Amino acid sequence: MADVLGREMHRRLGMMLIGYGVFLVATGVLGFVLTRETSVSSLFNGGIFGTLLIVLGVMHQQGRMWTHPASLSASAIFTLTFLWRAALQWYEIANGDVTRVNIAVLLSVMSLVSLAVVLVLFKHYRH
Repeated sequence: MADVLGREMHRRLGMMLIGYGVFLVATGVLGFVLTRETSVSSLFNGGIFGTLLIVLGVMHQQGRMWTHPASLSASAIFTLTFLWRAALQWYEIANGDVTRVNIAVLLSVMSLVSLAVVLVLFKHYRH
């Protein structure tokens, strides 16, 4: 019984990671569009790191235990990065640059989604 529940949890967490990876790819593309195609790094980083999370999600579904701490670490780093970048954008907006609102909102949403992923992964982390 516990084995069946464990496999189901691996499947669910794997699906969450795959969804998070797709989210990162999509927000990378959206960031590229919102910056009027001047931020190639958002496209590149969203594609690379989104694909990484998709691969980790598939491997997590297969029961590879090392993928859980790897996914947790990557998601935590992404959360901190998005929070930092969002704070910089909101600071610029507070100083009068209202052209950054779309990017600030996007980075804030990315921060919240990433934080939610971190919290779920941390809740299910077994040492």
